[in-house]
Order: sequence, then C-alpha cells, then structure tokens
Amino acid sequence: MNHINAITTHSQCLPEYLQKEVLDFICFLEARYLFPTATAQGNELTDAEIEQACGILTAPHGVSLEQMDEAIKSRGGSL
Repeated sequence: MNHINAITTHSQCLPEYLQKEVLDFICFLEARYLFPTATAQGNELTDAEIEQACGILTAPHGVSLEQMDEAIKSRGGSL
C-alpha cells in the first residue's frame, strides 16, 4: 500500500472534524515546503473548497480593533 492509499484509508476512519485537521496539516506542509498545490497543478478549487480545506474561520459576531486589542492586553499580550 502506498502512502496516499494509507492516508486515505486512515483518514476515512476519522470523524469529519479530524479529517479537516488532516487536510489543514497537508495545506500547512505545502505552504511550509513550497510544494505546488492542487490549484497550481491545474485542478481548480472553488472558494468553498478552499475555505473548507484551509480552515478559514469565521467569528460568530463582529468585534472592533479596540476590542481585539483589549482582549490581547487582558491576556498579557501586546500589539
């Protein structure tokens, strides 16, 4: 069994949220080591597929920059 088949077999046994984490990690490795992505190889992805694959998060509500700065400062950080 080659590595692609092993990854596929193992990932199919995981819950969907962990499958997404595996895909996020693959995207991370591609970016870190500058491997060509599926898009660069001619397999165009939709915006929805990119969001799902790369873990784009959306907040349940909006916050201002001042609120974000205050939250960072309250946790000991700074901008």
